[in-house]
Amino acid sequence: MRLALIIMLVSALGSELAGQGVVGTWQGYWTRAGDTMPVTLHIRRDSGGYSATFDADRLRVSGIPFSTVGVQREGITMILRGDRTTATFGGVQRGDSLVGSFVEDGAAQGAFAYTRARDIPVPFEEREITFENGAIRLAGSLLLPPGIKRAPAVVFIHGSGAEGRWASRFLATQLAAHGIAALIFDKRGVGKSTGDWRQATPADLAADAAAAVARLRAEPRVDSARTGIHGHSQGGTLAPMIAVQTPGVAFVIASAAAGLPMDSVEIFSVLNSILPQARTAQDSADARNYTGELVTVAYRGRPRARLDSLVSAFRDRPWYFPPPAPDNSYWTFSRHYAQYQPLDWWAQVRVPVLLIYGSADQRVPAQPSAERIRATLQRNAPGVDLTVKILPGADHTFRLAPGPGGWPRTAPDYLPTLLHWLGDR
Repeated sequence: MRLALIIMLVSALGSELAGQGVVGTWQGYWTRAGDTMPVTLHIRRDSGGYSATFDADRLRVSGIPFSTVGVQREGITMILRGDRTTATFGGVQRGDSLVGSFVEDGAAQGAFAYTRARDIPVPFEEREITFENGAIRLAGSLLLPPGIKRAPAVVFIHGSGAEGRWASRFLATQLAAHGIAALIFDKRGVGKSTGDWRQATPADLAADAAAAVARLRAEPRVDSARTGIHGHSQGGTLAPMIAVQTPGVAFVIASAAAGLPMDSVEIFSVLNSILPQARTAQDSADARNYTGELVTVAYRGRPRARLDSLVSAFRDRPWYFPPPAPDNSYWTFSRHYAQYQPLDWWAQVRVPVLLIYGSADQRVPAQPSAERIRATLQRNAPGVDLTVKILPGADHTFRLAPGPGGWPRTAPDYLPTLLHWLGDR
């Protein structure tokens, strides 16, 4: 999950007690360019000083931590560094109000206003757990709905990159509030998990997921016969492999799952990123030529001579980007995933499946992927319980075009689709 649009942070001035008064829960809004978004802020004091997190339903985030929290007599500054931007908020506390402004990468952006709120108990129980996949020790959070002795359950599988448990926390809290247990965990090499995701093969990540499923099914308050998986993007693409190889997977939710060869998906994704910068038809053709050659070298091992010549020819084009450095994990990742054929695994799936896509996805070709996976399942398992949902206008993360403030909006059918599908089963 990309956090470039949600990397904004809140701050407040301390009281006469050098900031002690800012600790607690605050409810309010961020405002930018006439667009207002509700946000809840949680500020805590711990042994290391201060920490803070925020929740925003519109952004589908819960418990996003701030990287830096500094409280002084004259104010408090909170900073969150994301994939592409850094944002800092600063302001003042006046009794039970927090007001101020925020900047992103040094440019004036907007304002915020908060009111102190009561700490509302969450509608689920949460605890830290660990489990192992061989030498890899994985850490996560288990969310359990109260009052249910044997709850259905879902393991959340990561997307690409350095994804921690926070990426799935919002959806996990929604499921737990609706009576479904959830396990979210840090990808290997992220957060409190050991290992290195950069060197992991699809089989390695599938084995991590299998260990998570086994751990969740062993939980006394989880119904092991109603435990499934939810994977988005890379996680959705690996979902059929996980379902086939892991005992006890009762259902599969695969969102933005690729149904084409991995090199084709990579070309689709890269071209959607660079073609908007092309200025002429020839420019577009050259961008396609360059991208195809780069991906062929990365995924199929073609020698670099022609790619290097294209680098020299196109380095001044507006769409151009240099190939990753020779020691970049991109090359290892590409070789590993070139061998992965998602349809071979979908052909073996025999449990209920929900496929969900955004029609405007620019990272995974939604319609072709859905059609190929559907055809594969129907050909190999004609009676399988299959639901396909393509959300109009939604992107790779099921968000619609952002409002004037730059904050995205979630497709209205996204969360109801997940909850209704699970509820029906």
